[in-house]
Amino acid sequence: MDHKELDQYLRRLDVIEAKQQYTRQNINEFGGKELILPHGERVPRLPVHHFFSQGDYHISKHHRFADMPEHTHTFIELNYMYSGRCRQIIGGSVVELSQGQICLLDTDVPHSISTLDEDDILINILMRKETLNAAFLTRLGSDGRLSDFLINAQSPAAAHDRYLVFRSDSCHNLHHILASMMCEYFDPRDFSTDMINGYMILVFTELMRVLNQDSVSSGLPTTKRSDLLEILQYLERHFNDCSLKDLAARFNFNPNYLSNLLKKSTGKTFGELVQEHRMAYAALLLANSDRPIGDIAGECGYESLSFFYKKFAERYEVTPLLYRKQNQTT
Repeated sequence: MDHKELDQYLRRLDVIEAKQQYTRQNINEFGGKELILPHGERVPRLPVHHFFSQGDYHISKHHRFADMPEHTHTFIELNYMYSGRCRQIIGGSVVELSQGQICLLDTDVPHSISTLDEDDILINILMRKETLNAAFLTRLGSDGRLSDFLINAQSPAAAHDRYLVFRSDSCHNLHHILASMMCEYFDPRDFSTDMINGYMILVFTELMRVLNQDSVSSGLPTTKRSDLLEILQYLERHFNDCSLKDLAARFNFNPNYLSNLLKKSTGKTFGELVQEHRMAYAALLLANSDRPIGDIAGECGYESLSFFYKKFAERYEVTPLLYRKQNQTT
């Protein structure tokens, strides 16, 4: 699929749109089971199990010709106005997007979307908050507004009621990246999942540029967390020999305070963050080298080979040897 074929695909009526065009009533895509009203709540919630069958991201065209009623969900949503315009109600505020603009929604934000007409093509890019791990965040630099938003989105202790609007109308490189990413998603080929993961880093990097050029944003205080990102970046580089005490001393924090800060901001303990980096590096070495597994375990900071095997199996649900056989590239 190229960009021209993508445009034709997005403008084509699908089955649900054909029904909605006739009835002007919202058609539930999953047999009426996706808008579940949790006990004690007034706004339906989309269950996560309907999405992410293709990985950490779910990309779809929003169905036209009927209102989407107010709802929430536990994943992060990026709305991209591919063509035309739309009107949304987000947390009680009216948000209008025109072609090329983007709205980034935190988890659990009540929102609804008014009827889209034929030329109004809205793309929904959903991402699990677990995707926004330390390794992802440290690749985004230290822009305070966007990094603060993403860190807040995955923190279980934070209030999830925010959104960001990006006036990215003239950001042609961003539109090209998004179109290429949709081609990989809607017409998958070898390594499409890897391509989509790479494109998402580029998308968020481009969005940082937009924020630097345009101060128009909504629902977001200007708190800067560049210090936390510097800590996460350092931890990513020194995961194999870094202790909480050493990390706290380097950044002039009390160890207990730093431990609580990491847990509150990322939803993971210091040990869990270290384990995450160790496992990712071990998987990389297993897939891209013929080094003995014992050497890989030692380089990743594990003195006990049996403990390494246990942790690796917990993370990837296969042994290191089987993982190597399934993913070897050399």
